[in-house]
Amino acid sequence: MLRLLRGTVEIEVTGASAALCLNRWTAADLPFWALQTDSELVFRCRVYESDLERIRREAAHAWCEIRVLRRFGLPGVLRQLRRRPILAVGLPLAVALAFFLQSFVWFLRVEGNERVTEQEILQNLWEEGVRFGAWGPALNSEKLKNRMLNRIPALCWLAVTREGGVVTVSVAERESVEPRTETEGVAHIVAARAGIIREISVINGFTDRKPGDAVMEGDILISGLAQWTTHLQATRAMGEVYADTLRVSELLCPAAALKKTYTGRSETCTTIIFQRKRRKISGNSSIFGSSCDKMIDTSMWILPGGYVLPVTVETVTLLEYTLEPVQLSREDAEALLAPESLRLTRAQMVAGRVESGSTAINMTQDSYRCRGVWNCVELISKTLPVELFGEDEANGETDQRGAN
Repeated sequence: MLRLLRGTVEIEVTGASAALCLNRWTAADLPFWALQTDSELVFRCRVYESDLERIRREAAHAWCEIRVLRRFGLPGVLRQLRRRPILAVGLPLAVALAFFLQSFVWFLRVEGNERVTEQEILQNLWEEGVRFGAWGPALNSEKLKNRMLNRIPALCWLAVTREGGVVTVSVAERESVEPRTETEGVAHIVAARAGIIREISVINGFTDRKPGDAVMEGDILISGLAQWTTHLQATRAMGEVYADTLRVSELLCPAAALKKTYTGRSETCTTIIFQRKRRKISGNSSIFGSSCDKMIDTSMWILPGGYVLPVTVETVTLLEYTLEPVQLSREDAEALLAPESLRLTRAQMVAGRVESGSTAINMTQDSYRCRGVWNCVELISKTLPVELFGEDEANGETDQRGAN
């Protein structure tokens, strides 16, 4: 470090008395190092730049010549800066500016979130003033934590740390609470649909049903009450019953459909989005008086290290089209309605599957009618609470009655 501050030079010494030159330097207490011998008459070494004039005088007394090869250290840099005043002023200004810019927020990172999206957290941080270009020392981590927890109830903890221009927001989410299953009170398991029992599983309650029995909607499958000789036993029936059911669906579709025909006309609009401000660069954002498809392509500016700048370039491509009526054939109508009938049937079941089925397409005056018949195996059990004690609504008193 001392050599860099004082400045050093690499010199080449040429002469017949190289040993005499080195002895005179040593006697004059002139330090030198990195000695390299190129030949019997030439050698190289390094000396301090401040000793260069004395080095030359002593070498001249030994009939040697000195040639400077390279300069190192701070004095040489300062001499170059004196010849370039703009660089001399700009370099310290750039260093000062680099330290000053670290006081602002340039990048935001969110970590620890799983269910709460990063976009939702950044949106709320924006509304609290934590954004690109914000003054970093003004951020109060404790106040920001309390406000963010009020804004996003799904979070149970939040911490904000700033390292230079990078703000890291660490969050912890509340544990998801499973819906509580009702286990109290008296209830029956009844049939939600008519069907033929295929499988019955009893967890709690009483039943005499078995696979192969036909049941109607509302029939008790697993009872929560049992009448004994001396008393009535009440409990909450629990279990699952799967049954073979029949589902019928009907769908309508117009016989004529509108088909897109692209005209070949298109428009492209390029927009730059800085934070929340949008500025159109070129193109048109719409095609007047016509319908069009819109395709949006966005690209973000990402620096090395994964730092995302709040600058987005959005390119919107518009393709003009016209709608022309086209007669729908029977095959096209069946290809459209049959899968939709199956999808709706599956969506209507709580649990189960569709084993088989068929669809029939009939054409009316101006539409196609699809009738689907599906054989399903589905869960038909549902819980029905039982009122053991009645309530007298006339006087508000409860009339409790039980078995004698």
